Amino acid sequence: MDSIPFEKVSVSEAKSILDKELQAKQENNWESLRRLLSPADLNLQKQTYDWLIALPTEIWPLWLIKHYPRIANHFAEVWRQRSSCEALFSELLLDQRGARTGFPVEVSREIMALKQHFDKEAAP
Repeated sequence: MDSIPFEKVSVSEAKSILDKELQAKQENNWESLRRLLSPADLNLQKQTYDWLIALPTEIWPLWLIKHYPRIANHFAEVWRQRSSCEALFSELLLDQRGARTGFPVEVSREIMALKQHFDKEAAP
């Protein structure tokens, strides 16, 4: 029987290598969980136009609708469903993966303005 070649390394070196492999696997898992874009995700839906018209013009998310129409469509879909909309805001504003690069500043500002408006509108 042939012997298995092995190299002596310290515990910290082995842990470092294993941690890097685990992190790489976790990052790749998020990509595989992302759903594929459909043609409807690339264009604004009628419901989204209706949602935009109902918003005050000063908070229209122009950068969001231009660069992320899928997310704008999702907002229009859940805007009147308090818990679903809160979940969408959390998903977009909080880094739950630990390695997200985030949105461009303009889009982040628009999402925050939408959140503030949503909170005011939902207040009793």
